[in-house]
Amino acid sequence: MKPLGHILLASCFLVALTGRASTPPDLGDIVPMGNDTYSITREARSAFTRDADKLKSEASDSAAKYCAAQGKQLKVISLTENVPTFGMGYAKAKIIFQALDAGDARLSTELAAVQAQVPVTLVARPPSTDELYNDLLKLDELRKKGILTDDEFQAEKKKLLAHTK
Repeated sequence: MKPLGHILLASCFLVALTGRASTPPDLGDIVPMGNDTYSITREARSAFTRDADKLKSEASDSAAKYCAAQGKQLKVISLTENVPTFGMGYAKAKIIFQALDAGDARLSTELAAVQAQVPVTLVARPPSTDELYNDLLKLDELRKKGILTDDEFQAEKKKLLAHTK
């Protein structure tokens, strides 16, 4: 085989290993679902990419950018991932969200639901370390999903920590 044939064969092999070509994610792949609800799916560029957290982060960032461009507030409905067995498909992450006006009642009902999800127990005994840890994890997860702002997270965290004394 001539050197040019070796180069061509090696190039074809490398292209096959890296998977399909993909363009960087943009805001054009947002799927309207009605009632101010949208979805975004991010898929890995190759079967070797297994980092679903990165894909979820990309999907969340795109949702936040879309809402900001529309002058709306982001309300995350769900954020899911799918990492199939190696060779059986590409890892995916999907976010379903709403783009709402700042005064929309659906945002305030979400805050009430958040407060109901993270109860502060006012009992004579301080919460156990496990209870405190679990409550802090729940708060942090809500902050990461964009349901709580950093200020709301800090305020709720202070309330939890105040009850441990």
